[in-house]
Amino acid sequence: MKIRSEAGLESMVGLAEKATVVKVAPGETSLQNASPIAFASISPGDRVLVRGGASAEGRIDGAVRIVVMAMTDLAAREESEQRAWRERGVAGTLIAAEPAKSEFTMRTGGPAQAPSGAQPSTPGSLVVDAGKATIHRYADTSVKFVDAQPATVAELAEGDQVRVLGTRSADGARMTAERVVFGHFRTMALAIEKVDQATGLLSVKDLQSNRKFMVSILPSASIRKIPAEMAAMFAALSGFGAGRPGGPPPEGTGAPAGTRPGDSRPGGGRAPDPGRTPGMGGHGPGGGARAGRTMEDMIEKMPVITVADLKKDDWVGAVVGTIDASDKATAFNMLAGIEVFASRANRSGGVDVGMPAGLLDGAFGVP
Repeated sequence: MKIRSEAGLESMVGLAEKATVVKVAPGETSLQNASPIAFASISPGDRVLVRGGASAEGRIDGAVRIVVMAMTDLAAREESEQRAWRERGVAGTLIAAEPAKSEFTMRTGGPAQAPSGAQPSTPGSLVVDAGKATIHRYADTSVKFVDAQPATVAELAEGDQVRVLGTRSADGARMTAERVVFGHFRTMALAIEKVDQATGLLSVKDLQSNRKFMVSILPSASIRKIPAEMAAMFAALSGFGAGRPGGPPPEGTGAPAGTRPGDSRPGGGRAPDPGRTPGMGGHGPGGGARAGRTMEDMIEKMPVITVADLKKDDWVGAVVGTIDASDKATAFNMLAGIEVFASRANRSGGVDVGMPAGLLDGAFGVP
């Protein structure tokens, strides 16, 4: 058989005369529950571990054992895990960590909602007990879970993006975590001031704070754009914006000038929910694991663009890493056309952009 290593190297494998082939379930760490199978039962796409044999360039001869994880079993496990994250996961931004208690407090995408429907006393925040949780931290240059490293509560920092899988308390104010994954990333609304096509660098301004810096986009990053025909729908979903502040609502919203979707008062006046975390899904109105997944599905259907399609004055939402001392940062994904979510000017002279919860969650890989 021909195999490809995780490094991308291909090799032909020949079995010894008395070699054994066994199958194990995904997640098994020993051969105690392995079952013998025929060599012919191995299918393309299965994961295999080859033991023994003599290695030469592009070949392994005389392998004595092949351990197989079937592709179908791996897909079933992945679907089960993704379903668990959709149904019992919550995402948000870290407020504070207490390593001595193995606890941390995070801000979710909206008022925390108990299973019974009762509201906890602190809307938008959730206390997480991570004492028995498996914790990982995304690499500084990747939001893929495969690149994440084991971590502790002590490594959490204010503003980190956090995803938790676990069980909520009866009042919804606390959560007992099974898995936690976090990274030193922020979801930001940016205005493009210059595009350097030669280097792929963007000169941007944080619409919230007006801070200016440079952004490089990972080669593997996804850049998508909200189609014009979807703008009105997103404006209604966001419950905030109707285009740039002071501008008319997007065509087709049916909203009178000066009114934001979902605001029953003439002239608008609806302020963004302080508990909302732009771009990160959570439980509560406009959030929740299911709402976040629906949003990701929408994003995945949007047209893919390149840096060459971006231009000065475009507004983009992006998952951005740490801005270093030279005012440079890395973007892990990007969505253009977020002008539709613009809400109103803020006290710092910037613009509040109320992107729907879950808008950019697809960037983050989970176990």
